[in-house]
Amino acid sequence: MQQRYLPVVLIAFLLSGLFSCGSDNSNKESLPVADTAAVVKDSSQQVASGKVDMVISDIPFPFEILENLHDSHIPFDQKVMNPVSNTSKYNQYNSKALNLGVYGADLAYVVTYEQFQQIGAYVKNAKKLADDLNIPFGFNQDMMDKYNKFRDNKDSLTQVVYNSYNEVDKSLKDDDRVGIAALVVTGSWLEGLYLSTRTFVNADKTPDNMGLYRTIGGQKQSLGIVVKLLEEYKKDAYIASLIEDLKEITSLYDKVTTNAVMNERQLVFINQKVEKLRNKIVEGL
Repeated sequence: MQQRYLPVVLIAFLLSGLFSCGSDNSNKESLPVADTAAVVKDSSQQVASGKVDMVISDIPFPFEILENLHDSHIPFDQKVMNPVSNTSKYNQYNSKALNLGVYGADLAYVVTYEQFQQIGAYVKNAKKLADDLNIPFGFNQDMMDKYNKFRDNKDSLTQVVYNSYNEVDKSLKDDDRVGIAALVVTGSWLEGLYLSTRTFVNADKTPDNMGLYRTIGGQKQSLGIVVKLLEEYKKDAYIASLIEDLKEITSLYDKVTTNAVMNERQLVFINQKVEKLRNKIVEGL
């Protein structure tokens, strides 16, 4: 699949819209005052919009790594996805934004493996979190018709989703909520890495899947970009803690050779560290 780069807020918003012709925004939850540091600009931390947009655009959407997982004949495993029942645990904007990203990666996982029967429940969760965060989305009837026409075709569905990016991206930029986008980016990227490392660790190693060592090793670069993005908002205590957790993963990646070839022992250690952070996020801690 052609490599695509876009803010990972996209998949959850887009697929949510595909399953809903409209929504009632009259009862949306307001963000707690104490939780707005990473959402709005303040005089103490001005972030150049162009700089952050550039950093976000350098983070691959999980479709790429998950497509490599699929092509390597690693079996689909529903148990590694974030259960839809966890949504009720997310009460603060940090958890809502991160897990909106997590569910976006889970949606990418089911689309990649053509598990289309799984999409409905995860789209409802993504829609709820997006609504809670006051993130608008909207799709015209033509878009809905195309989705309904191609809903069982992976490539066409993926293309329909990506074709809506410009509208969603413009909405986020206009509302100046790059802090939320940064958290969603992090959640989606981390979940994509977790899905890949967890299922690969559990799989038999064969000539067909040995290339995944290089694919997962190559995530070191994206990890560095994620940390760089979050550091623009490090005055937020929650994000500062998240950065420290990500740097623990970085320390393990630093042991991987420059050509991104890791061994099984390194894979296991990275998976353990990724899983620890990912589980904290999906539990809403």
